[in-house]
Amino acid sequence: MQRLVLILLVIVSCKIAFANEEDSLKAHKGPHKVLDFFRQGHLSGQIRNFTMSTINDGPLNDYLANAIGASIHYETKQWRGLKLGLNGLFVYKGFSNDLLAIDSLAEKPSNYELQLFDIEHPGNYNDLDRLEELYVNYQFKDLNVRLGKMEIETPIVNKHDGRMKPKVFMGARAKYEMDGKYFFAGWFTKASPRSITHWYSIGESIGLYNNGCLPDGNPAEYHQKISSDGLGIMGTKLKVLKGFNLSLWDYYIENVSNTALVNPYFEDSSVYIGVMYLNQTGIKHGGNENFHSTYYNNQGNTHVISARIMYKQFKHRIQLNASHIFEGSKFIFPRELGMDPLYTFISRSQMEGFGNASAYTLAYVYEHKNLLCSTHLNKMKVSKDFEHNKYDIPSYWQFNLDLKYHFLKLMEGLDFRVLYIYRWTNDKEISAKQIFNKVNFHQFNLILNFNF
Repeated sequence: MQRLVLILLVIVSCKIAFANEEDSLKAHKGPHKVLDFFRQGHLSGQIRNFTMSTINDGPLNDYLANAIGASIHYETKQWRGLKLGLNGLFVYKGFSNDLLAIDSLAEKPSNYELQLFDIEHPGNYNDLDRLEELYVNYQFKDLNVRLGKMEIETPIVNKHDGRMKPKVFMGARAKYEMDGKYFFAGWFTKASPRSITHWYSIGESIGLYNNGCLPDGNPAEYHQKISSDGLGIMGTKLKVLKGFNLSLWDYYIENVSNTALVNPYFEDSSVYIGVMYLNQTGIKHGGNENFHSTYYNNQGNTHVISARIMYKQFKHRIQLNASHIFEGSKFIFPRELGMDPLYTFISRSQMEGFGNASAYTLAYVYEHKNLLCSTHLNKMKVSKDFEHNKYDIPSYWQFNLDLKYHFLKLMEGLDFRVLYIYRWTNDKEISAKQIFNKVNFHQFNLILNFNF
């Protein structure tokens, strides 16, 4: 908390200093001195408070945690197309019950609440610092090139900041955007996944989260056993005809797998119709020659199809979404690096890790001025065998209620979000380990963000 107060004081001091300089620099069209290059920069940031509680079924343990943190981003004034940027973040625990308490039936501790802090070092709740971004950016007409540590926004690999720390990457990327055409290309050698403090090579980062199970049912143990030199991403978004768009992306994890995503869609003021096709193949031995220590152990190509039909009228949107992963292999992409891009994805529910599975989502969204309210009802139908079920999760239903409110006028900059989740299963022949933090639970999330 002392660090939070100190940083707030530094921010106020910097703002005052920059404001005093502004009058003397009004006549300048750009920085004339190195000092001006920094004085005319832009300072921004966010203070976040996140409270989460998971109520598990019956005698299974319940958990509660609150985290508070802040991030500060500074970017210099652009000079001849060049600018520098950096972003730092820290997190502290506000309060919680014992998140490390092992449930006597499931023989596991908290899952979701620990992700507010550092899942690599459970029990470390203080001084969780991380240098999020440190980059050099170059802008030339419609071309933007960035080198260093940065956030990324693509369909699969993105910052995915649903906790206190987003996913960030180190490498180089280029973006080109003009006249309805968008192109992206990047190569990344390191990552700092969500809920992790340190930076790792791409190979080392795979497996920091749950390793799941092998097709024979034994626990998978591939963390620190995957060899990969980096992650390559290429993508484009094109406006083909009026209302018709095409999005193409490819994700290449060297020595592990390749994932291609094709997404044509039509959108106008009242209708959205889209289809996704995802194809995934292994590269060499999927990260390790030893079958029991490899990441991508599918025996064939993965084929996934997803679709959305949405009707929009004034403040209302109704969606019907469906996805299917075909039998014979699983859709697996390291959760440390990416997330489910399919139309059926909702908070706390994704199809990554499943094969021979289907998901259906009915959604209603209401948006008016600074209020956004959405409800989602999701049905996930999966196979029970480990060949198609990496994380041993039974079929389930899930209901989400998501309320977001952005304050105006006096409280401008403050965002408020309430997310309620209820997931349940009709499968009666499952163990406590399959229930705990997987099905038959309620979860409450209260998030306050102050952006400045």
